[in-house]
Amino acid sequence: MNKIKSEIPYPFSPEEFRKDGHALIDTLSDYLRDALSGKEMPVLPWNDPDHLAEVFSFESAGGENELFDSFIKRIIDNSIHIHHPHYIGHQVTSPLPAAVLVQFCTTLLNNGAAIYEMGPVNMAMERNVIKRFGSLIGYKTQFDGIFTHGGTSGNLTAMLAARQVKTDYNIWEDGVKESDTPGYMISEQSHYSVGRNVKIMGLGDKSIVRVPVDKHFRMRTDLLEEIKNVAEKKGIRIISVVSSSCSTATGSYDDLEAVAGFCEKYDLWMHVDGAHGMGVLFSEKYKDRVKGIERADSVVIDFHKMLLVPALNTLVIFRNGERSFETFAQKASYLFQKSQKNVWYNSAIRTIECTKSALGIIAYTALKYYGGSYYGSYIDSRYDLARVFSDMIKSDQLFELATDPESNIVCFRYAPDGYNETLLIKLMLQE
Repeated sequence: MNKIKSEIPYPFSPEEFRKDGHALIDTLSDYLRDALSGKEMPVLPWNDPDHLAEVFSFESAGGENELFDSFIKRIIDNSIHIHHPHYIGHQVTSPLPAAVLVQFCTTLLNNGAAIYEMGPVNMAMERNVIKRFGSLIGYKTQFDGIFTHGGTSGNLTAMLAARQVKTDYNIWEDGVKESDTPGYMISEQSHYSVGRNVKIMGLGDKSIVRVPVDKHFRMRTDLLEEIKNVAEKKGIRIISVVSSSCSTATGSYDDLEAVAGFCEKYDLWMHVDGAHGMGVLFSEKYKDRVKGIERADSVVIDFHKMLLVPALNTLVIFRNGERSFETFAQKASYLFQKSQKNVWYNSAIRTIECTKSALGIIAYTALKYYGGSYYGSYIDSRYDLARVFSDMIKSDQLFELATDPESNIVCFRYAPDGYNETLLIKLMLQE
């Protein structure tokens, strides 16, 4: 039998990869050194969107003849420098170099992580990350979880499970009934994805039952009973309360103990959107912010926020692991045999994603090397720094602080003497 000769085309040359890879690491390392040292550079090198599209047209810089190293440097020069100490911005983290390197590895390996057959190492590592976080939360032995690409998908996964468990019929198979429409109570400060997910589920705006916030932007738990009664008189059957830990707008933590008591009283699903603030579990100083978290039915945490891994990387964890299989009841016979029902190592059974990257390996790496004392000291330092910054805001008459920070988020605005609400809005619109 003649052997078939395999000609490896140029793009897959190991030696070219080695050469370009070494050059890439040198370039990124130099950039990281300059950014971390606070070297003078535009932290946000602003460009008009149409102009930047022209800068990166396929014909720019010589087209396919542009040296790869020059191409990388152009990307860096026109990007936001979130590792720089002058950066204050959105809730995307400056990722740990070790997490970046292991993602570099998993990207090349490209093992799918939806079923064990394609991503065995990832599924094994996911399992151990879930065990670690379940322990941190205070769950018992029945908990389980899954990874998703981002908090929006994570919240949707948990909210779908709540809908399936807390309705009196198989809503996944039968659809939404006109009467007895399920509803979710959410804070006015909830992340926009929470309300949007209700609409994605086809429940409509009436199923989003908003709860006002207090002066610290926390959910008014004293109003839960009243709001539930009003909603049910309108034909909305409340099945879940979604809390924020913390809210992404103001960094405020809802009172989880109060929410848990309310949910237990009425047999409701308690979901906690902890995408940004659940890293506080590593902090002895601030972990009381999430007192009562062990009573939640489901929790979402973004590793790409305060746990310093590249986006997107989200864990959804369930107090009762069997409930995680309620999210989707569909059958995919080409992937799953009957004997594989409700097994932890095939995550596609439980998430909206079929093809999924190796998120567990990235999270595992971060926990393996930094899940000891580092995360705790990091969270403490960021939350402490927010307090220092808020004191600076309060001492300057040109600015107004929305509320004392409970996390690393500081919410403030420019409000000089003589400006009222209307003028401030006009000023903002002019910008």
